[in-house]
Amino acid sequence: MLRHFERAHNADLSTWTPWYQGHDLLGYVQDAFRIHGERLGVWKEVDGRLTTCATDADQLTHAFAEFAETAFAEGLLTSWVGEPFPVKASVEEPTRFVMERTLTAPLGCLTFGVHLNGYVNTPQGIALWIAKRSVNKPTFPGMLDNMVGGGQPAGIGLLENLVKECHEEAGIPEAMARQAIPTGTISYCHSDGRGLKRDVLYCFDLELSADFEPVCQDGEVESFQRRPMDEVLHLIEHTDAFKYNCNLVIIDFAIRHGLLNGDTTPQYASLCDRRNQLGI
Repeated sequence: MLRHFERAHNADLSTWTPWYQGHDLLGYVQDAFRIHGERLGVWKEVDGRLTTCATDADQLTHAFAEFAETAFAEGLLTSWVGEPFPVKASVEEPTRFVMERTLTAPLGCLTFGVHLNGYVNTPQGIALWIAKRSVNKPTFPGMLDNMVGGGQPAGIGLLENLVKECHEEAGIPEAMARQAIPTGTISYCHSDGRGLKRDVLYCFDLELSADFEPVCQDGEVESFQRRPMDEVLHLIEHTDAFKYNCNLVIIDFAIRHGLLNGDTTPQYASLCDRRNQLGI
């Protein structure tokens, strides 16, 4: 199972150029996008550093909106969501400005998401609801996924975003979604050719009744299956059927619920260590 952590945290930052606002690191960029930003006057080299020309939040939001629009129009940016994401130098600080979601990976920004493990306690043990992504999704089509997961946009709290995603992806009513329990974060630094994902996932558990049936509302999920945890863990150990970061979320769930332990899982200590020490 450790290979999933290695895959998620695979980025070689020596091949990326860091960029700053003043003295604060905001992301990493490669040549095509660096040159595009220089051409637009978004950033310039100051004292050997690639630094934003603007410092005001509104000016930065406007500059990076133009960056995204022109990059998309010229084919440098190949997809568009139209969702503003917060830009931060660290997890704890407030949002500095906002940026089109699809630009955050090419610019290596710190990004955030919410992921939910929806589970049922059955007489045979814990069963986990698994989503299968739509084959029409532009990213990871047809792969297995957590019951609910989504990026964290600007201007909305984590729980409010989770409630929204629960409704859209699985038809979970708001009152039920608000019973989800926050369980911590998982982070990784992943490069897959489309950009640099410096992600922090806020994880939640939601215990569901045996008669609940999720129904996708937005077309992003093709189907759901409720599967015993031993089957889910077998898939994770022996296949790459899940979207890469979902493996980490489920392994974390299995550790916390005692489904993986030091007696039965030789890599248990390493798994516990890696889930808490993935730098971003």
